[in-house]
Amino acid sequence: MQTMFVVFFIFISLFFGVWRRFNEWYSTLLFWIIGDLLYASLLHDFRVWEFHPVWVDHFILPTHTLISTAIAFFIYPSVIVVFLGRFPSSFFHRIGWIILWAVIFESIEIIAYVNKSIFHHYGWTLGWSFLITSLLFLY
Repeated sequence: MQTMFVVFFIFISLFFGVWRRFNEWYSTLLFWIIGDLLYASLLHDFRVWEFHPVWVDHFILPTHTLISTAIAFFIYPSVIVVFLGRFPSSFFHRIGWIILWAVIFESIEIIAYVNKSIFHHYGWTLGWSFLITSLLFLY
């Protein structure tokens, strides 16, 4: 399941990403990756969400750590070059763009949740994920 998401976002970035301006967003990419790795290391024993391999993931991304690493190093760069590369200039279009990407991420998490590819712990819910994702795209 997670492998399919990685491949999906790589294809999206190849078709819609603005890779020529990648150096402008490099610091944003580092912020996302460092934040994700910091969460993974500090809360290793108290994860609020945990990835489990399903389908082909058992062969390609068989552990939570490998899935998280693939997300950080493949999905995040792919998302950033599309999200920031095509970021609108008008205020209302910006709001819509942020909401669209938050909904895309939430939809993917719902698909993963339904397929038992992600499990929530310690009171974490899909609602919390949507809030945090919205804030992540907002800043």
